[in-house]
Amino acid sequence: MKRILSAVLLSLTMLFSSVPNVYAENTEYTIRDEIHGVNDSVFYIARPDETSLTVINASQFGLSADAEDNTQAMRNAFDYCRQHPNTKLVIDKGIYHFSPDEDIYLNRLKNTLVDANNAEFIFSTPHYFKVYACDNVEIRNMIVDWDWDTLRLGSLVKIENENDAENTLEIEFTELDKVDADIPLLSFMQYDPVDLVAGVHGSFKIYSPFVDTECIKNVEKVEGRPNVLKVTHSGALDYFRNDEVYLLRHYVYGGQVFNTVEESSNITYNNISIYGACGMGYVFAYGSNHYQIINSYIGLRPGAEDKYRISTTADGIHITNTGGYFRIDNCDLSFCGDDIINIHSNMFYIKSIDESRKIMQGTVPNKIVEPGHTLSFMDTDFNIIDCKATVESITRNGYEATITLTDPLPETISAGLVAYNGNRHSENYVLTNNYVHETKGRGFLLNSDNGLCDGNTFYRTCSQTLQVRTDIPTDRVIEGTGADHIQISNNTFIECNFGGRGDVITIESLLDGERVNNTPLAEINISNNEFILCYQEVINADNVNGLTIENNIIRDSENYIIGEHCKNVKVESNKFLP
Repeated sequence: MKRILSAVLLSLTMLFSSVPNVYAENTEYTIRDEIHGVNDSVFYIARPDETSLTVINASQFGLSADAEDNTQAMRNAFDYCRQHPNTKLVIDKGIYHFSPDEDIYLNRLKNTLVDANNAEFIFSTPHYFKVYACDNVEIRNMIVDWDWDTLRLGSLVKIENENDAENTLEIEFTELDKVDADIPLLSFMQYDPVDLVAGVHGSFKIYSPFVDTECIKNVEKVEGRPNVLKVTHSGALDYFRNDEVYLLRHYVYGGQVFNTVEESSNITYNNISIYGACGMGYVFAYGSNHYQIINSYIGLRPGAEDKYRISTTADGIHITNTGGYFRIDNCDLSFCGDDIINIHSNMFYIKSIDESRKIMQGTVPNKIVEPGHTLSFMDTDFNIIDCKATVESITRNGYEATITLTDPLPETISAGLVAYNGNRHSENYVLTNNYVHETKGRGFLLNSDNGLCDGNTFYRTCSQTLQVRTDIPTDRVIEGTGADHIQISNNTFIECNFGGRGDVITIESLLDGERVNNTPLAEINISNNEFILCYQEVINADNVNGLTIENNIIRDSENYIIGEHCKNVKVESNKFLP
């Protein structure tokens, strides 16, 4: 079964987490944050020691609040930092506008501190910052927002004159005086008509025309009503009803405010506020390791909550195929267009193996496999196969990839099995003291090993608040190679799963949408949490070998469900209170 030697691996993880090479080598310019994780593990994240850095002001490179576009000035400043390690780049407080046609690179910076002094960076294109192959970098005290006059990220709309027979409806943009017929209609998600947050009690309708591209047939203005559009559709929106309120996203995926990639290590985002962004707030990928987001905010701009209704149009924080060792602490996260934090790694199906048994093909997301990496294998029952293979080269045509190996595969590896990259995982993480609230998507997806979720408060999430899942669909990219050693403790859940989209804590393993019959997940502890006025079951757990549910307080909420495929279950001292 999956991870038979998980206890041994965890012990090794704890051992290696404290070796010197996990943080920046030059200790003259570094300080270290000691992070305590699951099962008493410890790791370290380095930050630049500003007392040892040379200070320079970004205005010397032309950064100015009076400039229409500060893109080149910012690039010049970061280029200076690349050429001069051990630098503190100071940005004067002000409002700075950016319209880049491609990302602004923080390229190979080392021992660099960027202090923005609560300056506001306003973007009008979905190109932001790419932290590329950096080591020991901290960005702090920065506000990032979107130029809503360029493109609205989302709008509140009310349904009128819905007509099932003709497959038409009208949408009133309740907070706008007028709207053009060509405004993008990408995704509808139901909002409470009174509180104006995601979901109605027991109901959450959602439909995404950006996925179903045949949904919208025609959009036209309504005479005499400049803020109303008439939509003719395929019938997919017939279940919308008059007077229902929706948040309509005009942008979904594409941009990332802070995109941390290419083995970047010891990266800190401290006191960052993201008020509005096209796409995701943070992405960590491609081997980045030892990183953290602390004391930060993703949510609506304070004082403008009735004007701008969405923060990020996609995930707040997306973590995939990294080197792990990270924490997210003391952050306020809300009103995202999708999940708050999604932690996972990718697998892929082997579509074919040639006669030499050294070349295989599959649908492989970008950069999750590269030359020199080691592939591991499992079958579709999530059983680990005792085989490793080293990648010699890879060629791509979109997501379709041809992988050449250094040595032939044994006969035990065949088409239809699943491969994943042992060099790219997202294990060893700490999520503590965060406030997660009023959001459409899932809260935290804890889909990688060795995770601590402790001391967080979740309020009025609409979908599953926490999810631990291994999932193999056959028709799309696969997320999640499994999760062992997950501790969910000392959290408070208030009115969670308001829209009734699943359970508060969901733990499961799926194959093509159906739960499997074995236990790919292991050692999951849910203890000392409090559930208040939650909807659906507070816990629905299956496919776990070693499940503990103890000392939880459940107030005026649904019960918990333990599936038939769980093993070694301990349930005790849980209290049900009015």
